[in-house]
Amino acid sequence: MKTQATLLIGAAVLAVTSCDTKNYTEEDRVRVTTNLENYVDSVENAVQFVPVHNWEKIDERYDSLDDRAEKVYNDLKAEDDNLEMIEERYETMVKNAKTESENFERTAEMHMNNVETWWDKTTADVEKGTKNTAEDIEDATQESLDWLEKNFDKLGDETKKKYEEISMKLNKD
Repeated sequence: MKTQATLLIGAAVLAVTSCDTKNYTEEDRVRVTTNLENYVDSVENAVQFVPVHNWEKIDERYDSLDDRAEKVYNDLKAEDDNLEMIEERYETMVKNAKTESENFERTAEMHMNNVETWWDKTTADVEKGTKNTAEDIEDATQESLDWLEKNFDKLGDETKKKYEEISMKLNKD
């Protein structure tokens, strides 16, 4: 009985491992390379329009596609120069996009701080009878408000919330 169970388990393990071993074709190599290139292209296009991304998810998907491509290349014993070029392109693009994202976040924070500082200063003047309206905004503050409005969809949630609160109060007064 033990021998029979051992043989059955051994056969199951052999069947599972033999299913993992696949002889890939040149068509598979082209397909995985194209999939990887298309993914890098799509990420590259996305970062041009929206500077803030979930890099963990993006990297996870890239790694999955890259691992699959490497399996196929290794199985075919093919040169992986093409994969290396795609990887270099991806890493450069991610590095640049993260830098761009950090710059965007700093700029958004600077503009939001400018607006908040102006708002705090002018609301403190309320006791003197000053009214806070859109007409009273200083040029630099208006520039910050315009920038925040223009880039609203790209802002982080906290900055969006702050901007909406101040805009609502400005338009209400």
